[in-house]
Order: sequence, then structure tokens, then C-alpha cells
Amino acid sequence: MRLWAISVPARSWSFRKGDKMVFTKEYELVTGRDLLTKITSKVDEAIKESGIKDGIVVVETRYSTAGILKISRHGEEILDDIVREMRRIVPARINYYHQDSPENAAGHIKSALYGSSVSLILKDGRLYCEDSQDLYFAEYDGPRNRTYAVCVMGEKA
Repeated sequence: MRLWAISVPARSWSFRKGDKMVFTKEYELVTGRDLLTKITSKVDEAIKESGIKDGIVVVETRYSTAGILKISRHGEEILDDIVREMRRIVPARINYYHQDSPENAAGHIKSALYGSSVSLILKDGRLYCEDSQDLYFAEYDGPRNRTYAVCVMGEKA
């Protein structure tokens, strides 16, 4: 399992009511099969761009064969272990009722099990999680052109 992706320009939009604000930025990437792509820096970029210091951050993909994961940063080995175990728990096989392809059927199940979004607390302009954790876009089918969105909600500084 190797980490790679091609990033393209992002779109963003926001609205404000009083001190409350919602800022959303969408990113695009090109993925590979069973690939984990680190997106922490893009999430941090959206938080800075929003100007929101305290609130909630939601990172979500709209696809049913992909997901967003929060994973401890303990070297490439943990990422390899995660992908290997996902393949073991939900293998691509031909006896699924959904017959688009074995990989696609397994991708739907992985997304249902592991989720397509992560919600995080934002405190003092930083994600409220361990410094040793990163956010990843998880491709369960691919390779594909994909998008994910970062939504930052809270009070402007």
C-alpha cells in the first residue's frame, strides 16, 4: 500500500449569521484501489481559511465506496496493517449479491462499516485530537476521481 494522490484546485463557500459562521471547502483527488491518502494539511488549510476558532469540523465524502478515517500516526506500518485487515475482514469476492464488481461490492461494505465522515471539535483554531493523529481519505474501490468536503462551523475569532 502506497500513499499518493493528485490534488486539484478546491472550491469553497460560506455563510454567516451574527457571530456564527459555516464555512465549507471541497477538495478533489485521484485515488488508487485500497488507498489511504493523508488529508490533514487540507483540513488544517480549510480551518485557517474559515477564521473560525471554536466549533465543530466535519470532514465527509459523498461516495458509498470511500470514507474518512482518523488514524494514529505510528509509521507506514500501521497504514499497511489497516489496509490489510480491511481486506481480510471484507474481501473482494464474487458471491456478493451486488455484482458491479467484487471490489465495488466490498467497497460498499467497507464504507458502511468504517464510515464516510469524521466529526471533530475545534478549540482555539486547532483540532481537538492527539498530535499523533492524522486524517485520511480511504478509497475502497478505485482508482477514481473523488471529492471530500471540510465544513467548519462555529464562532469567528
